[in-house]
Amino acid sequence: MSEKKQNEGFSSLFGFLLTVIGFAVGVGSLWRFPYVCGTNGGALFIITYVLVIVLVGIPLLTAEISMGYVSQKTAIGAYQTLKPGSKWYAASYLHIIVALLIFCYTVPIYVWVLAYIWRTAVGFFVGLDADGIAQSFETLSGDPKTMFLFAIINWALIAIIVSGGVQKGVEKVNKFLLPALAVIMVVCIVIGLNVEGSSKGLAYMFKPDLSSFSFDAVTAATGQAFFALGLAMLGSMIFGSYIKDKKANILKQATIVSGSIVAAGLAAGMMIFPMVFAFGLEPGAGTGLTMITLPNVFNYITGGKVIGTLFYVGFYFAALSSAIGLAEAISAVFMDLFHISRKKAVALVMAFSVVIGSCSILIPGFLDVVDGITSNYLLVISGLLIDIFVAWIWGADNFLDAIHIKNKAMRIWLKVSVKYLCPLAIVIILVGNFLQ
Repeated sequence: MSEKKQNEGFSSLFGFLLTVIGFAVGVGSLWRFPYVCGTNGGALFIITYVLVIVLVGIPLLTAEISMGYVSQKTAIGAYQTLKPGSKWYAASYLHIIVALLIFCYTVPIYVWVLAYIWRTAVGFFVGLDADGIAQSFETLSGDPKTMFLFAIINWALIAIIVSGGVQKGVEKVNKFLLPALAVIMVVCIVIGLNVEGSSKGLAYMFKPDLSSFSFDAVTAATGQAFFALGLAMLGSMIFGSYIKDKKANILKQATIVSGSIVAAGLAAGMMIFPMVFAFGLEPGAGTGLTMITLPNVFNYITGGKVIGTLFYVGFYFAALSSAIGLAEAISAVFMDLFHISRKKAVALVMAFSVVIGSCSILIPGFLDVVDGITSNYLLVISGLLIDIFVAWIWGADNFLDAIHIKNKAMRIWLKVSVKYLCPLAIVIILVGNFLQ
């Protein structure tokens, strides 16, 4: 029996849910959601984001998971199994590129968080004001020795976990990481909301302001929805192939994942924005928002060193769960594509991560530029290809029959969504992005 077969499959649907939620929650919700929300108007961005998740995200996530679940194959094999003889399997190469890019270029985020665990624990930020903390973040980002030290630790942890396989590695770790993260986030939210002036942050998040909203926010919300749900990043398709329960309710699983992602994004916002306004900081600070804002909070509160260290440990748990999900998905494809062992596939994935991640560490602006291209274009195009394939090539009725959707109203909603609403929305967003 091959190494892949020995490791393949989740022990339960609960394990699947935790893995897919962990895959999406980390970088997508704790790092990306607050800064994208902060640069796109707050409340109206959130409303748009939730609408995109419901109208487009859930149907597309259901479709992507279903491709893996029904075919029991990784990306290339899924296309070939569901539509034999067609050339649509070529779309899987774009999915692979997108997954690799996201896994690799986001390395600095993991490095920042690991560095902040250490810095918060030793009291590095004590005595620094808001400007001093912002400057220290810029200094860290420009210090390649420190960045690479923590990058090596991060790469090693990912490689060790993914080399352990699905149940003993990825699933087992996520069963610990996700509950721990939830507890830490709740503690941080409760503490933060008790800081004077924090109510302005809640107003920013939940009180709509038309003057701060534009079409840019709509495109950003769509890109964030794709990023947060992990759409078209291989993960959902691969993890779908690991579900062995023939009667699994895929729509239900996709809905639970989507709801969890929305909740995680809102929780991340409720940790960040009340503190942004309480300390007079800028909500549109960009990719470093989480790193610049929260140390001010931990300097302010009693026991901040301990609580801050716990937060960044939790943050890393979330980021790590995203990384191992992506690494597992890419490794699974490489195992099938090149007919190699798991360990060799993991080594190949990590080699890509070192090369592209090094560019992200060493080249100023690389992270922001690649994030914009990937989230606003490549991810969206990749998602459009999945939607067209499921709705029109494999066939909407075949898709719905394969995942046991019998309720007439549900069938109509999903069919209309995947055949018309999703592709129309995606095309409008793509045109808008190109015009900008």
